[in-house]
Amino acid sequence: MKRKLLSGLLASAVLFLAACGDGGVSEKTTAAADLPDAGDFGETVDLQLSGMVTKGNVVDDNWVQQRLEEKFNVNIENTLIDTWDANERAIAIASGELPDAFSFTGEKMTPQEFNKNGLTRTIPRDMIEKYAPKYAAMLDEVDDGLGWQMHQSPDNPDEYYALVGLQSHAQGILWAPTLRMDWMEKLGIEIPADATPIGEEGGAERIYMSNHSYTVEELEKILQAFTYDDPDGNGKNDTYGMLPTNDNMNWAVTLLGAYGLPIEYNLMEDDQLKMPVISEHYKDFLSDMNRWYEEGLIDPEWTTLTTQTAWEKYQTGTIGYQVAQRSYLAQEAWTKGRAPVNIIDSDPNAKLLVLQPETGKDGQQGEQSFMPVTLLGDWMQISADVTDEELARYLQMYDFINHDEEGVWTTYGIPGEHSEWRGEEGNSTLIVKEEYDREEGEMGFWAYSARSYPGKRFNWLTETKTIELMDKFFNVPEVVEEMAIRPYRHDLFNETDLVAVQGRYSAQLKTLEDEFKLNGITGSVDIESEWDAYVDNWLNNGGQQILDEYEKAPLVSDLLPE
Repeated sequence: MKRKLLSGLLASAVLFLAACGDGGVSEKTTAAADLPDAGDFGETVDLQLSGMVTKGNVVDDNWVQQRLEEKFNVNIENTLIDTWDANERAIAIASGELPDAFSFTGEKMTPQEFNKNGLTRTIPRDMIEKYAPKYAAMLDEVDDGLGWQMHQSPDNPDEYYALVGLQSHAQGILWAPTLRMDWMEKLGIEIPADATPIGEEGGAERIYMSNHSYTVEELEKILQAFTYDDPDGNGKNDTYGMLPTNDNMNWAVTLLGAYGLPIEYNLMEDDQLKMPVISEHYKDFLSDMNRWYEEGLIDPEWTTLTTQTAWEKYQTGTIGYQVAQRSYLAQEAWTKGRAPVNIIDSDPNAKLLVLQPETGKDGQQGEQSFMPVTLLGDWMQISADVTDEELARYLQMYDFINHDEEGVWTTYGIPGEHSEWRGEEGNSTLIVKEEYDREEGEMGFWAYSARSYPGKRFNWLTETKTIELMDKFFNVPEVVEEMAIRPYRHDLFNETDLVAVQGRYSAQLKTLEDEFKLNGITGSVDIESEWDAYVDNWLNNGGQQILDEYEKAPLVSDLLPE
């Protein structure tokens, strides 16, 4: 086998990249026509492989590995580091000893930067078309061929830095606000007439969905009733309207939309490009949250709670408002324990009312889109010393694992033996049986897969109930068109220095943002009188440099397919 990842100091990563300078890997490749035919596996090829879920838990000589080795005449060396761990990634990058094919979840360095630093090679288009025709067809079909423009080498547009995935599971909008419907009934609050259960059993019969949208003012009155009027009937003053968290802004994803704001995408305001955290509308949002806090509508414990601990607090039955992803409402297995559906599990009398995002005073309504522009995202990269012959073999494996329906066994085993269909055979959710590891382990499921879900893979991954909810609301074209809040500009093709600038300033900016948010909502600072100073501080601590890079990026309106 060709590589073993080396240990070393994290600081060596900096030294390594500095030493590489601008020395990107050259694009000297053999013409695809001079390489073996597709399906010609006469010569054994050695490959060190990883995948999107590589966390160092794969067992050598696992079930999937054996079958892939036999099918493609390869010897696979497994990657035994946690590629989701920043420290382990840094060591691998510093050593320059990367897997032949890899996807580093959470990595900030772009494919262009990997190549510029001599860590990866490019992938010729003629090899993609010859050895990965199903992947090439996906690029042709999605967003008018936009994928062929992503990760292109500026020196040769027919060379690519990475293989891009299709995030079909992220189509539509993801979030909706929910209210404790059983509390509303006890308090005599009118339930929207169109509220109907999303299912008939398993708790779904107590989750109601409505196309109604409350205004922020109407929601405030409901939260007041939840806080003051003893909705749980225990005679104690122990309930609250809502429970924020201190680690992100997902708790307010639909509320922010009522102020015309995404969570983190740039926007235009008064002919100026801004980030949401310095928008005048964000000041209005914080001021309203401060008022709600002072009125007691917000659980004061929020300042100490992460998302996980807030879910646990919600399950105690003292909170009335909570946002939910559609997959939570569908009770997909991986969401167990997450609010708000965890209250359905713990309280047999609890009911939830799922609503459309709140409406602001000027009619604004929506939420930040999960993907800024396109569902094409995430990627697999190829290490610098992979030969054309090795790349040809890997591309055929990639196409089979990620785009060929026959490759189902690489992620779910043999349906009926290792996994079970939840609905229609071949076109519904596949669930791995409990006796097998769902990822990596002795079976090797997902160990070599990219984060990409084309065709039926979306159905295999997604619960039927989630798809029903998408068809009913979350992925209705008119809803997405009206409610998905996208950035004004987006560096889809990595043409700016945005990633490097963000890496330089994001940590200190986040500290400023979090402190002002916490102090503003709790009343420790006067939002109105301190706002200008906060904005100036944000701009002077790297915020302006980030905005300057965004100004160089294309308009999202020019990137979206017609």
